[in-house]
This record gives sequence, structure tokens and C-alpha cells, in this order.
Amino acid sequence: MSEADSDLNQDFYVVKEAAQILDVGEHRVRQMLREGELDGTRDPILDRWKIPKAAVHALRDTRPTKAPEKAIGAPREDTDLLGVVRDLERELGRIEGRLQITEVAESTLRESLERERGRADRLEEQTEQLRGELEAERSKGFWARLLGG
Repeated sequence: MSEADSDLNQDFYVVKEAAQILDVGEHRVRQMLREGELDGTRDPILDRWKIPKAAVHALRDTRPTKAPEKAIGAPREDTDLLGVVRDLERELGRIEGRLQITEVAESTLRESLERERGRADRLEEQTEQLRGELEAERSKGFWARLLGG
């Protein structure tokens, strides 16, 4: 990595880093990027989001702070629900990834199946041709077959 690349990367966060700073899930960061709530650009080579550090910190500073902790022993429903939402976002991301992999695998299998069907059809045609040749040879008399006639 060149010194210029290193300096450039110091001005940007990746999705995971932005999610940690904003205290949200990675899926939510990607959603904010797509919806324009957060500035960022996609690296055309790596196909990853590059998010300016200033944009992440500006958004973090404008977001409301968490409510002060309730009395000890009081239920903390808001944080529990936030944790559940984060877990669900992570699980959704994993499921979306698996879905993409499954779609690619299915497409590949369909292509392989079509190739094998074509191959089977060609073999069936060759089999029929050979059967015809065999029947033609059998229909010749013994002496004709023996003498090549």
C-alpha cells in the first residue's frame, strides 16, 4: 500500500467502523448510505463503502443521546430492544448473504443440468444411429457379412 493510499484510508471509515461509532448495525449503516442519510461512496474496485470520517462524526453528534440509566434493578426495555434489533439486523445480513450464495449455486446447477441434458440427447442420437447400423448389418446375409458385401 502506498503512502498516498494510507493517507486516503485515514480519512474514511468502512461500514463496520461507522456502525461501531454510530452504535448501530452494519445493515442500518448501509441503509443510511443508500437513503442518503449518511454520505459515502462505493469504491469501484473493491465494491466497498468509503464513508468520510467527518460525516460519521457529524451524524453521531446530531443523533439524540441515550436516556440516562434507570434505577438499579429497573427493567431496561429500551436497551434490550435495541440489542434485539441489532441481532436481527446481523442475522438479516447473514441470511441475505446466504440467499445470494444460494442463488448463484442454483444458477450454476441449472446451467450444468442443461449441459448434461444436451449431452444426454447427443448420446441418445448416437445410440439410435448405432442401432440402425447394427440392424442393417444383421439384415445382410451371412456370406455378405463374411465377404464384406
